[in-house]
Amino acid sequence: MKKIIAAAVFVVMLFICVPVNAAADYTEEEAEISGQINDILSDYDINYDYGDISEMSFSDIIGEIHGVMSAKASAPLKMLVTIIILAVFTSVMRSAGDTFTEGNKGSGVYDMICVIAAVTAITPQLMTVYSDSMDSIRMISGFIAIFVPLYAGIVMASGGIVSGSVYNAAVLGASEVIVGLSGSYLMPVLTMTAVLAVTGSVFPNKSVDSLIGIVKKLITWCITIIMSLFCGFVTLKTTIAGKADGAATKTTKFVISGSVPIVGGAVSDAYSTVRGSFEVIGTTVGTAGTIAILLIMLAPTAEILLFRAVMKIGTAVSEMFSAAPLTKLLTGIDSGLAIAQSVLVSYAVMFIICTAILMQN
Repeated sequence: MKKIIAAAVFVVMLFICVPVNAAADYTEEEAEISGQINDILSDYDINYDYGDISEMSFSDIIGEIHGVMSAKASAPLKMLVTIIILAVFTSVMRSAGDTFTEGNKGSGVYDMICVIAAVTAITPQLMTVYSDSMDSIRMISGFIAIFVPLYAGIVMASGGIVSGSVYNAAVLGASEVIVGLSGSYLMPVLTMTAVLAVTGSVFPNKSVDSLIGIVKKLITWCITIIMSLFCGFVTLKTTIAGKADGAATKTTKFVISGSVPIVGGAVSDAYSTVRGSFEVIGTTVGTAGTIAILLIMLAPTAEILLFRAVMKIGTAVSEMFSAAPLTKLLTGIDSGLAIAQSVLVSYAVMFIICTAILMQN
């Protein structure tokens, strides 16, 4: 009789204590992980902590975008004013020159002066934008190299051993490849498009618009195809791995429940509680990492979009005032900015999609 009572008391205490211990473990693990996430965010100059970034609403993100746009708008606006002044000045000087010369013999001189002045005004800012894009790619790579193993470890601790391993290996490998290719080929390609744009505008008889267009289409199509294939591959692998992890979890619970006498069910429930706690942490950490990537890429992407808007408006103005060389220059520069934008956005989207896929498994 005493043994039965003791066993009953033991079972009751186990049911009471196991959830408490699980909750305590959950709190301690979340505090430790949140501290690590805060350290990572501070290293990358993100002025949010783990709690703030995981609870950001869509309106908060819109507000952040508005703030970045406002901070980055001064340089593009100055460039736009310069381009408009150059287009108007070239048109006026050409008209005035044609009245004193036969035909339009002097128009080429004015066009060349306009292009040289535009190149002088645009090139320093353009190189800064390209440099900022490369720095952002390296920054995203550094963040991924720290965050992905942390997040994959949480996923594996919650039972997703195979899916976490696949995610960790695939994303880190792809990140290294993208950074390597960008460092070796992106800046030379962007510089080449800028040189071709200047050449085509200074020497209007030597049209290079088609060559710049081919380079732009080739790179953007290659990036689109590669990213689509990679995301599809990760989706298939993590889905299959998630099914395998789910089967392994069910097997583990069944073995625990059947092999431990009397209290096997309680231990199995405790295992489920702990695993569920890690899944909650993993979802929150994955969301925080996704928002952090968005914040890292926000400033350079906004800068590129603003400069591309300036190129579009400047092109329209130069066409209005018949400044054909300036139109060619701005169109070619916009193609280079489009390449930088596609690489930067695709890199960030790759991480976001892969993380979202893993969060759903």
